[in-house]
Amino acid sequence: MVLATLVFCFVFTLAAVAVKTWSAWQINLAAMHSELNLIAQVYQHTLSKAIWEMDRDALHTHLTSASKVASVGQIEITIMPEQLAAETFSFNQPGWRKSSIAPSQEITLSYQSFFNSPSQKVGKLVLLGDERVLWSRLRSEVVAIVITQIIQSLLLAGFIMLIFNRSVTVHVQRIARHLAQLSPANLDQPLVMPRSPARQDELSMLVSGINHLQNSLSDYLQQKQLYERELAEHRDHLADRVSERTAELSEANKALASSAETLRQLGDIGRELTTSLNPNAICQALYQHLQALLPLNAFSVALLAPEGDRLNLIYYIEDGQLAPPYFVMLDHPDSLSVKAFKSEHELIIADESLIEKAPVPKGICPISPMRSVVLRPLIVNRQRIGIVSIRSHQANAFQQRELELLRSIAIYAAIALANATAYAATEASRAQTADALENLRQAQGQLIQSEKMAALGQLIAGVAHEINTPIGAVKSSGKNIADSLNHALENLPKLFQLLDQDNQQRFMQLISYKPQRILSPREERNKVRQLHPLLETAGVADAKYMAGILVQLHAEDTFADYLPLLHHPDSPLIFDTAYSIASIISNTDNINTAVERVSKIIFALKSFSRFDHEGVSVESDLKEGLETVLTIYQNQIKQNIELIRHYQDIEPIICFPDELNQVWTNLIHNALQAMQFSGVLTIAIGRKGNEAVVAISDNGCGIAENIRSRIFDVFFTTKPAGEGSGLGLDIVKKIVAKHQGRIEVESQEGQGSTFSVFLPYQHH
Repeated sequence: MVLATLVFCFVFTLAAVAVKTWSAWQINLAAMHSELNLIAQVYQHTLSKAIWEMDRDALHTHLTSASKVASVGQIEITIMPEQLAAETFSFNQPGWRKSSIAPSQEITLSYQSFFNSPSQKVGKLVLLGDERVLWSRLRSEVVAIVITQIIQSLLLAGFIMLIFNRSVTVHVQRIARHLAQLSPANLDQPLVMPRSPARQDELSMLVSGINHLQNSLSDYLQQKQLYERELAEHRDHLADRVSERTAELSEANKALASSAETLRQLGDIGRELTTSLNPNAICQALYQHLQALLPLNAFSVALLAPEGDRLNLIYYIEDGQLAPPYFVMLDHPDSLSVKAFKSEHELIIADESLIEKAPVPKGICPISPMRSVVLRPLIVNRQRIGIVSIRSHQANAFQQRELELLRSIAIYAAIALANATAYAATEASRAQTADALENLRQAQGQLIQSEKMAALGQLIAGVAHEINTPIGAVKSSGKNIADSLNHALENLPKLFQLLDQDNQQRFMQLISYKPQRILSPREERNKVRQLHPLLETAGVADAKYMAGILVQLHAEDTFADYLPLLHHPDSPLIFDTAYSIASIISNTDNINTAVERVSKIIFALKSFSRFDHEGVSVESDLKEGLETVLTIYQNQIKQNIELIRHYQDIEPIICFPDELNQVWTNLIHNALQAMQFSGVLTIAIGRKGNEAVVAISDNGCGIAENIRSRIFDVFFTTKPAGEGSGLGLDIVKKIVAKHQGRIEVESQEGQGSTFSVFLPYQHH
């Protein structure tokens, strides 16, 4: 505050000094001009008479007298007698210089020789002021102004500080002293300020706040004392009350943790459900998750039959009793599932009479009546595909939280069951892989040892999963193409009638763009949020919807090129049709990608399952055999395995390829198990001298040194009972020996193992 006051006074002083200095300068100029005018008035007559009488002495005397005035810098007189040449006389102050700042005065000298005679001009008098006098006067006045203004500013600062001290500082000090002396004993003494109570300013608010705080503290202390007395009176019950409160807090913390866990579980549930193509597995997973989240005693899923006349109850479980599948006709009068399906809305039923009338599946013996039922339609692409229901023996068991959880999970369930239904409808398309799978089963039968059987069984499971995924994609894309094609064929003729030539070209450009990569849902939402305000600024109607379509068409960066289409009266029809055509192209690419994937898997299966019964060695590329096995194990490798290949270009080797594939299968499978299917798998192919070398390394648990020499013994295994027969490495060793080669192992506990197979080059 002091610094601010001083700064204000300093600025005020400078401004006041500047104004007063300028005023003093103007006053001095006016004073000098008045002095010059007065001198001219005084000497006008005497000088005129002296000139008329040609009295040069008198003239000189008067001029000398006038020049002694301090304000006069120069006196110049011009004598103009009749019929004679003009004469000019001037008198200067010592050191005087002509100035454009100092004022001047010029008068004409005239003389009247007789009374009532006309005046005659006898000369001219010019008086010039002295600028030095102006500056001298100003300097003396400025000193006085500065001193006076400094004194006034200091007095003003003192006055302001005094006012502030009396208005604020004194009261703040009083408040500080009051707070310093505050104690529980004097909380009832309010803070009183020696000022008018009518003043309502910040200090009043502060005083009021302090008094309110004192009152609150006093009330709190009184309440605390009361509580202490009560606690003293009820000391025997204190432990129980603390325990109860602790239990309540624990329950609250559990509820918070449960909410966070519920949100995480919803995401996990969605991922788990939508990645499965088995309806029964989806229902089981759905029941397990709902049972963990909701207080349900019964759960069921019913899907609309392809004929559209009934609901197939594919899953029903009540109090642990699983009912066999059955169906309910859509005209059944008492079925709750039928009522919910027909109403197309969620039903919440608490009427026990309605619940009791509903049919009970065969094999279910109700333990007690159900009192709460919620049925939720399963809807995909605006089409009802079935009903999911939950039931409880408790009345009003499902509140808002439980309903929201069911609605969220039902969306994932509808998508998963729709995908599973579509996948089931494509079972016929798997006929193209039947030969390959049959060959694989025959190869399994030919494995004379149980180790081969176990490895091949795991391969079949992985291959089946790898084939299911692209076939499901083919089915889903085919349906999308059919829907989009119908929409496009219906609207294209009408569309080309509405568009002129330029807009037709823009339309063709809009649907011809092929993206470099597929955007994730999060990336699509971000791009829609960025594009939405730009379209609104451009005046596009329904900007958010159009932004979504442009992002789907991958035209968000060039949307300005399509503004004529966006402003077209039929823009919804234009962009819906463009999206349908682009969807056909996109789904076609998805089908091609899936077919290529299936073809690759089938080729690998055929290569792996082929068995040479003739027992004739052939020339083979080791890289091809290893890649065939890696393709078969793709399902296990792609999860958490980092695969590193170090392949050198070496010549093909004469061998039995099918038997070597069994070697690579056993070694790779052992490596994956040693890493528990999470780690780094390294495959290397090279040549040393006259031998081809294949090295398979892992960073798993390694092999203890005391058992390293026994790993190739028959029936020796380090795996748990039921997981290994101890024949795998024995088979490997015998196959390598059959090729006149050798196998070496390097291992270090905790760091991993490397199995190197050396195969000599031979000639037919």
